Amino acid sequence: MATFLVYADKPNKRRPDGLNALVVEAADAASAPAAARGLLKSGGTPSDFESFAVVEVVAGVQFACQGDGVVAQPGNAAGLPTIDRGGNTPLAAV
Repeated sequence: MATFLVYADKPNKRRPDGLNALVVEAADAASAPAAARGLLKSGGTPSDFESFAVVEVVAGVQFACQGDGVVAQPGNAAGLPTIDRGGNTPLAAV
């Protein structure tokens, strides 16, 4: 499995819930949007993340998240925050 950044590369692709950049494990770039949908607590819809850009995170790929900050899955081993600025837990538990 490889690691991919799935993100809204244009303003018109941004989601109202603010989940505009997700880091996921997937077999390949084509399956990364489906892996991103799998993180959603709501389960998402088939079109969620399909129009987002996908970049494999390999050595030399560095990026920053700007905006509401990091929101991780409840139960994540890294101890990352799981609640967004609105007080919601948008991702499914590990």
